[in-house]
Amino acid sequence: MRRRREMTIRLALAGAMALVATSASAQDPPGVDVPPVVPIKPAKPLPPDAEAPLEGSLDTPGLTTCAPAQLFKATIRNTSPGLAAADRGAQPRQLWRQGDRFLRSEESPDPARGDMTIVIIAEPDIWTYNQATRQGRHATDPGPQLTVRAPILPPVPGLPAAMQSLEFGCEPAFVAAYAPQALQSVPWGSIQAAVHTATMGEHQVAILMDTRRNAPLIVSYLYRGQPRVVIRYDEYRQGLPDRPQLFQPPKGIRIQEAGQEPAPRPLGPS
Repeated sequence: MRRRREMTIRLALAGAMALVATSASAQDPPGVDVPPVVPIKPAKPLPPDAEAPLEGSLDTPGLTTCAPAQLFKATIRNTSPGLAAADRGAQPRQLWRQGDRFLRSEESPDPARGDMTIVIIAEPDIWTYNQATRQGRHATDPGPQLTVRAPILPPVPGLPAAMQSLEFGCEPAFVAAYAPQALQSVPWGSIQAAVHTATMGEHQVAILMDTRRNAPLIVSYLYRGQPRVVIRYDEYRQGLPDRPQLFQPPKGIRIQEAGQEPAPRPLGPS
């Protein structure tokens, strides 16, 4: 049984890693939505008829909030199956985090329209603006928990709380807690990488880590052995010098308060 399980993990992982070298447009659409790679709050409680999580809630002892002590930056690509390489959601995105209150997300410019969405969170303030039009909105987090989260995996029903705790900026900590032993070592260009897996029921996370830098290269989520979400890292840097201006909107942005947008004009002659 143990040998069979190990072989299943290896086959599933091989399929997940192969997605990086193939065109995502040639894959069947995933069974779950591709997660938005932007900061989001914890998911709402699951409906009563949903499959119960395998492990407690996000308040389970030992599941600490991701809060990088020093400035963290990553450049990521969503290469999940069913997401075409030309899709806007598959373009590189830059993330910065610091502590549990600050996050910045920058999309790549839209090649057709030039739009570039930037989200800045400095709890309780949240700004979203378009770099191209220099217009944006400001909202205030009502609380009571003024904490930024950036989960990597989508809030699918039954996803264990431990996997919900996998966030951008704290991937090495997740590996140390739930997958400390490398399944195998593989060459990755000029560096050596190690494959780490965490399996919880029908859910599995496979993480390819840069052995020398202890930094993620790929995160794959598989459900019942089928890859659903694949995130590739083009850049991963921790311990950067403080840059408080990253978490403030620049001058010259026309900011409108949320809830104060002008009412739509009626159709037809005035």
